[in-house]
Amino acid sequence: MFDSPIQEIKDRLPILGIVQDFVQLRKAGTNYKGICPFHSEKSPSFMVSPSKQIWHCFGCGLGGDIFEFIKLMEHVEFPEALKILADRAGVELKKPTPEQIQIGKTKDVLYEINQKAAEYFAKVLWESNAGSEALAYLRQRGLSDPTIKNWQLGFAPDDFHYLENYLAKSFDRKDIEQAGLIIKSEKDSGYFDRFHDRVMFPIANLHGQVVGFTGRLLHDKPNTGKYVNSPETPIYNKSQVIYGLFAGKNQIRKENRAIVVEGNMDVIACHQAGFIQTVATSGTALTDQQLMVLKRFCENLIFAFDSDQAGTAATKRALELALHAGFNVKIANLGGAKDPDELIKRGIGLWEKAVNNAGSFVDFFFDHTFAQFDPTKVESKREITKELAPLIFRMNDPVTKAHYVRKLATNINVAETAIWDIINKLTVPKSIRSAAQQQAQKPKMQILEDQVLGLSLLLRDFQYLKDLGLSEILEDNRKELLIFSAETDMNEQQLDAKVELPKIAAELKKLITKEQMLALTEKISLAEQKKDKQLLDELTQEYVTLSKQVSKS
Repeated sequence: MFDSPIQEIKDRLPILGIVQDFVQLRKAGTNYKGICPFHSEKSPSFMVSPSKQIWHCFGCGLGGDIFEFIKLMEHVEFPEALKILADRAGVELKKPTPEQIQIGKTKDVLYEINQKAAEYFAKVLWESNAGSEALAYLRQRGLSDPTIKNWQLGFAPDDFHYLENYLAKSFDRKDIEQAGLIIKSEKDSGYFDRFHDRVMFPIANLHGQVVGFTGRLLHDKPNTGKYVNSPETPIYNKSQVIYGLFAGKNQIRKENRAIVVEGNMDVIACHQAGFIQTVATSGTALTDQQLMVLKRFCENLIFAFDSDQAGTAATKRALELALHAGFNVKIANLGGAKDPDELIKRGIGLWEKAVNNAGSFVDFFFDHTFAQFDPTKVESKREITKELAPLIFRMNDPVTKAHYVRKLATNINVAETAIWDIINKLTVPKSIRSAAQQQAQKPKMQILEDQVLGLSLLLRDFQYLKDLGLSEILEDNRKELLIFSAETDMNEQQLDAKVELPKIAAELKKLITKEQMLALTEKISLAEQKKDKQLLDELTQEYVTLSKQVSKS
């Protein structure tokens, strides 16, 4: 008999199997190592212990059991992580908490509404006169009937209440509105459909559940956008969902590469042509969150964005983020076609050649930039360098970087030293750094505290804990994680735990003192405002004492 469903789930689901669904791991002694899915890194610092059933990242400081892993990976709270793992383990949760019930009910209803909407749109496409023109359009675009059905494509009729009235038979209108399918009218208390006269593309999450839609206008209308997307909802986060990933994730993992395109039709056309590793963003520019999701499945990306000016700009933005996330990036040359869908129509062999011959991102932008500017003019030389130097700067291999410096210098007829001077002054753009810094990561103080606790437990040396205020009794599973983290960290870096413990304890003490000084600064400011001389003298003396401690350490 199991003491609790939590323990039963842990016993049925080895941590290695759970983590390997998201992270590529390789054996490292008795443990396994991989690239952390929770922060950008190039060298693997994410460790999994099959024997202890725990994981820990030495880069960002995060760690825990299978429940903590699923919480972070799926961006859910514990009740939802429990449900996800219980379903996978085949464990019945007999007594859900009130929080579980509320969260589960809300999201389950929204999933059900979106699925019913997808079924309705498909039914209209295949079985109604209103959908016949949309079906002909999809066939004319080169999609086979099995492909149209597999992707659950549909049609929203040119009416403002068809979907609302259909769904309202089974669901509350407020829930349909929360699912993003109807909009509350500003004129009265009624509602109207968000999508009408549009070919509908359901958007699925990693588990295959429909979470939103993209609607493409069937007939051009003035002041009406060609595409309309579902809004953000409790089950649809545009910056995280990747179109086509549910269908392609196994092939992406197998090939260790993904082809990233712009549009829904591009993805579907590529899959139909056999390129199942193709994905696209969902109504947004490629985000760092989407890249971190892709990082679970592969290390290599091929960008095949539209060949127009907007597509080239999108390629450059995505490239910066992808390089910072540690991907190897190549760019496919579409050879004059405006997008992958058009190239496939010209011939699947042409598309296959574009993918297999995808080249360096620097070569792509060299060709593009030199096609825009005359390299014999001084002003053009500046513009060319402005465009290409940041890309060369982002290359890691010094030999490759030197090659492109020489190529740029030769092509614009300037000294290589001039190019090196520019490149050596460059830094990673602030917007890219900010995106990485926003990823899940423990504060430095928390990381140092965990290291001191782990080393103290490992060595059974508790002399530093009282002085640092860390002498509280820890839960058994927390102790196990800290010991595992400390022991693995010392082995990985070939360090002596007895030597490192006092060093890290001193660093933590210094950080704590600086935090105390910062708090005192605010108190001193308030004392000055109140003109409380006695308190001001006391606080100032205390600040001086702490300052001396920091300078000595």
